[in-house]
Amino acid sequence: MADSQSLFAEAEAAWRNGDRVRARSLAERVAAADSTHAGAFMLLTNLCFAAGDVAGAAPYLECLSRLMPGDVMVLGNLGRAHLAAGDLAKAAGAFEGVLGLEPANARALDGLGIVRHREGVYAPAAELHRRAAEADPGFAAAWCNLGIALTDLGRFADGAAALDRALSIDPEDARTRFNRAILDLMAGDFAAGWRHYEARLSFQPLQAPPGAAMWGGGPLNGEPVLLMPEQGFGDLIQFARFASHVAARGGRPVLAVPGPMRALFEAQNWDAEIIDAGALPDVPWWCPLMSLGAVLGLGAADISGTPYLTVPEAAAPVSGGPFRIGLAWAGNPTHRRDRARSLRLADLLPVLGVPDVRFVNLQVGLREVDADLLAARSGLFAERPALPDFLATASVLAGLDLVISADTAVLHLAGAMGRPAWGLLPFVPDWRWGNAGETTPWYDSLRLYRQDTAGDWAGVAARVAADLGRVRTSET
Repeated sequence: MADSQSLFAEAEAAWRNGDRVRARSLAERVAAADSTHAGAFMLLTNLCFAAGDVAGAAPYLECLSRLMPGDVMVLGNLGRAHLAAGDLAKAAGAFEGVLGLEPANARALDGLGIVRHREGVYAPAAELHRRAAEADPGFAAAWCNLGIALTDLGRFADGAAALDRALSIDPEDARTRFNRAILDLMAGDFAAGWRHYEARLSFQPLQAPPGAAMWGGGPLNGEPVLLMPEQGFGDLIQFARFASHVAARGGRPVLAVPGPMRALFEAQNWDAEIIDAGALPDVPWWCPLMSLGAVLGLGAADISGTPYLTVPEAAAPVSGGPFRIGLAWAGNPTHRRDRARSLRLADLLPVLGVPDVRFVNLQVGLREVDADLLAARSGLFAERPALPDFLATASVLAGLDLVISADTAVLHLAGAMGRPAWGLLPFVPDWRWGNAGETTPWYDSLRLYRQDTAGDWAGVAARVAADLGRVRTSET
């Protein structure tokens, strides 16, 4: 049987020759036979990193950290691996270990800043990223991360300056360009915003239909253009309005939608084919739905807040009947900013306490804390309609006097239907709502309630309850 030394030599040769499978197999044999063979664990780490499996390197780096205590590179890579695996506590420990040895280590400062940002503590994160950029002014990622943290603190001008510094170092970095787009779009600079927004496709790629070419906005001669959905339901509702622009350029829009939205869009009298996003047809052209901003060169004048979705034979609110308000308070928990945008039902108890109102539960998907409250106080909602899809939700919305919603698809749906709705927004909102004001050019029927400080849903709920009370008083 070959000894560890000769096996490792074979593993290194396979690595140099590009045979990663053989290199890994041999290195694993060496590591199994000799738990003190640092070279084998280094090679296995390199193989994981080369394959893009940064998290998979964690066990090998753990072994290396025991064999090579105090090695800054090993600790730093261990922090990266734990960060990739989502183990924030272990990642923080590794980065702090580096900083205990090298307090000005830019990569460790930046890594610890990422940990703090993911924990939702943006001020400490920003300070760590600032120190990283100060330690290495040419470290583009630190400037980018500083810009993101400052943006999440509501310091938009400072965030833009940091992102611009990152772009001056690495003009093509997709993550920096995307985050710069968020600030451009929030400020209404659509020309710059749409251009940078395309960078999202570098790290949020869509599977292109086989044989289809990306449509760049040019004239068409009756050819179909497949418009692919991306991101969330609300994004689809917001951008579906632009499908008609394909027809205006001589093409046939084919709008792909997820199953829960198909009946809603099939009910519209649009000059567009509606298909299920799970069964894509063969087409010559395709375009990500949210790329229509860049492809069409949309500006402020192209954005109208007039309604564009209807419900066949929808029932209008009953005149003289009970004032009915639909309530949705939380979005998809997997959303990157869900911690900021979603409320707990308990946050809205002041609103639910307004008298002479019949509240309708529009929330789809209950979190445990909300389910517990509903079980304890079953009388909070007078109605809990079944909402199997968006057509059913739209039918309910059509008969309500008012919708009150967090930044969810329900809010977009109400706006697209022209239904009166009050949107509850975090201190740092999504770009489409802008950074100030009670109105939005995207939907004329919406009124926006913004947090005055981060996390202050109590202040929002108090203002909503007071305004709702005044509305009820004026109508009685």
